[in-house]
Amino acid sequence: LSPLRERPFRLLWLGRVSSAVGDAVVPVALAFAVLSVHNSYTALGGVLAAFTIARVAFTLVGGVVADRLPRRAVMLTSDLVRGAIEAFTAVMLLTHAMTLPLFFATAAGFGAASAFFLPASDGLVPQTVSRANLQSANALLSTSRNALNVFGPVVSGTLIAAFGTGWVFAIDAASFAVSAFFLLQLRVDLFHRFQTNADD
Repeated sequence: LSPLRERPFRLLWLGRVSSAVGDAVVPVALAFAVLSVHNSYTALGGVLAAFTIARVAFTLVGGVVADRLPRRAVMLTSDLVRGAIEAFTAVMLLTHAMTLPLFFATAAGFGAASAFFLPASDGLVPQTVSRANLQSANALLSTSRNALNVFGPVVSGTLIAAFGTGWVFAIDAASFAVSAFFLLQLRVDLFHRFQTNADD
C-alpha cells in the first residue's frame, strides 16, 4: 500500500477504483435488462458482441490518442462519455422506454469510450508514483480490479433484486462522476517526476 502515500497516485487509484466499481456490477444488470426488453439470448449475445467489437476496434486508436494527448484529459473525457451513456440507459430503463436498438447503440458507444480509458490510465501511472513504488502501484491496481470483478456480480444481483436493473446503471453513471472528481484534482508535474526518478 506504500504507493497510496503519494497523493498523485492515490488520486489516480481512487479514480480507477471508482470507475471499476460501476463496471463490475453492470454486466449482470445488462443481461437481465436486455432479456427484459427482448427475451432472446441471441439479442443478448448481439449486444455483448457490439460492446466487445467496439472496444477491440478502438483499442489501438485509444493507445495512440493516449500517447499524443494529455492522458488525464483522455481519461476524463472517457469518464464523461461513459457516464452520460449509463445515465441515459438508466433513465430509459426506469421509464420503460429502452429498446433493443438502443442497447446496441449504447453498448457500442460504451465499448468505444472504454478503449480510451485504460491505455491513458496505464500510461499515467509512472507519472504519478516514484520509481521505487511503481511495481507496487501496478500490483495494487491489478489486485483492486480483480477483487471488484469477483465481488461485483454478487453485489449486482443483490441490487437488481432490491431495486431493479435501472438503478444499477444509475450507480454506474455515478461511479464515473466520482472518478472524474478525483481525476480533476490530479496534477502531474512531469519535470518533478523526472527529477525524482533520476535521483532514485
